[in-house]
Amino acid sequence: MSSIDLDSFIKNLSDGLRLYLKNEKVKIKESDFQILKEELISEFSLPYIDQKQTPTQLLNNFVKNEYKFGKLITPQDLGPNAHEQIMLWGLIKAKKLND
Repeated sequence: MSSIDLDSFIKNLSDGLRLYLKNEKVKIKESDFQILKEELISEFSLPYIDQKQTPTQLLNNFVKNEYKFGKLITPQDLGPNAHEQIMLWGLIKAKKLND
């Protein structure tokens, strides 16, 4: 367990957020999700020690800024695939920081 597949990670986060926002009746634009993808790549392609935000912090900031969405999104809100990926990211980051 040394790293995560960045493409899979980003897809699971985006898909989970998209589904969550649709269930919350938030009208989304696909162009916004391209911006989100770029932000996710920018943050999570950095070495773990240089990553400043957690996945949910980044998603919460994104929906707050793009959609004025006030609810706090948790990993569980994003579905089982994204939740699992976020937990895996956290385990790997903790291990890297302790090495």
